[in-house]
Amino acid sequence: MIFTPDDFPTARSAASKVERFDAAVRDLAEGIENGSIRNTVLKDAKFTLSNAVGKGWDIMVSEPFFWAGRFEGQPEDVNALHRSISMLSLHDLLATSRKLERTKATGPAVDAMRAYVAETLPLAKAAADLKNKVVKGRAPSAGPAKPVNPNKIVRTCPCCFRQIAVVNGTMAHHGYERPGWGYQTASCPGIRFRPLEVSDEGLVYMIDQHERHLGLLEKRLADFGSITSLVRQSRNGKPVTISPDDPQWGSALRSHRFELEAEIRQTKFGLETYKERRANWAPVEDAAISKKT
Repeated sequence: MIFTPDDFPTARSAASKVERFDAAVRDLAEGIENGSIRNTVLKDAKFTLSNAVGKGWDIMVSEPFFWAGRFEGQPEDVNALHRSISMLSLHDLLATSRKLERTKATGPAVDAMRAYVAETLPLAKAAADLKNKVVKGRAPSAGPAKPVNPNKIVRTCPCCFRQIAVVNGTMAHHGYERPGWGYQTASCPGIRFRPLEVSDEGLVYMIDQHERHLGLLEKRLADFGSITSLVRQSRNGKPVTISPDDPQWGSALRSHRFELEAEIRQTKFGLETYKERRANWAPVEDAAISKKT
């Protein structure tokens, strides 16, 4: 095996469930060795590992060198480097690796960044390499085959682009995975709309929602200088209100701006995804759907 879970001690220790982390690492390693991986397996592995990688970065880099006012002891170029890094996914490891190759910043914090990226980068490279080796669908079940519903119709949801059953002309209830974010919510708005094969109304709705949300985010960024308090999560998960006279105010303000800018980038990515799909959209002759709509 090209690597094992023990090769990533920091990220592994940060994982919320070690057994899932271990399984995800093994799935990537086996995918590289086999030259293929199931799409569902890759998505689950990336989701699990992205969470662990982000938390590991906080443990090894952000907490000891930048949080709780510690950034004040860092040179400005080191702080600027840290602010420029968004460690939300495996893909961010690749971008961070390139930034570390270019930066002239030095010091213990940068050394910690380099050490962490060196440890976890193989996971990001493996996930990127497997992107073009995906086998769609789940692995065949080893148990007895489930009875097939001959009347079931499966088509593309216009909001999350997954293959979902159609019920009475619109998509069946299902979770929503945001393009570019990699996590799923309880309910997808696609249940209101007809499949993408026959209607672009879901795309229109999602474009409008993303534009509205982007406008709100950009307004919050424009008004950033007028913030007088912040609500942050404490270590025990409870909300804590921080004001300008709090010693953690500067650190909390920088974290808030970082999170806001990251959400703006992700919202723009989603907006462009939906706009591109609509620009290239065309109805498909679908007799099975036509009978239901």
